[in-house]
Amino acid sequence: MIRDFTGNDYEEILEEVLIKILANGSTSLNQIVNFFRLLDSPKVELPELQSDYSINNRTIHIIKTSRELEDAIKSMKTTPFIGFDSEQKPTFKKGEKSHGISVIQLASQSDCYIIQIKQISNIKPILSLLEDDKIIKVGTGLKGDKDELYKQFKIRLKSTIDLEEILNKLSAKQNIGAKKSASIFLNKNLQKSKRMSRSNWENKSLTDGQIKYAAEDATVVYDLLTTIINEYPFIIKVMPKFFKL
Repeated sequence: MIRDFTGNDYEEILEEVLIKILANGSTSLNQIVNFFRLLDSPKVELPELQSDYSINNRTIHIIKTSRELEDAIKSMKTTPFIGFDSEQKPTFKKGEKSHGISVIQLASQSDCYIIQIKQISNIKPILSLLEDDKIIKVGTGLKGDKDELYKQFKIRLKSTIDLEEILNKLSAKQNIGAKKSASIFLNKNLQKSKRMSRSNWENKSLTDGQIKYAAEDATVVYDLLTTIINEYPFIIKVMPKFFKL
């Protein structure tokens, strides 16, 4: 940017001046500059240079019954916000009807619930939670989830924070999905297996690979929002008005 405005003659001089300003600047100013530097960096660390993302010490709960679902929802209502994602059995043939959402994932700081909704007789508690505007759901690329939830259940997913949408608005480069966000802000390699994403999510018993994939999709957005808020608190100003910690 400096070169574009000044040419090569003044580039080094201006860079030195900016460095001095930042060195003597406030913590807030340095946070802002560092945030946008990371966000618009043309280079993301190679996966082999970063450790793989993990859910850390969270407990994974596989939810298959109405009673288990009720307990899970009670737990989720005690957290300031929840990580959210969903999975569905893919379609491979042109014109094939969507199978609908099979799995909904919810994550907190300590737990991750993988809810197999097609095996549960009463799913009203999870639908009520998704429509509850007092419970904040954070995810990435949520448009597809919202469309499918309305199509399948006629509900509106409320009080959502779409990290991809927010970061893309702030970035000059754009296309900041979950994988790149994890690399930038967590310094972790989020493994996104196409084989897992296209697997049969209607299986009565999910495989270990499916469980890992589903859990990480929900926990990574929780960890991203927590990290971004803690390290770059000014970002709260661009969050929806309902977001208060």
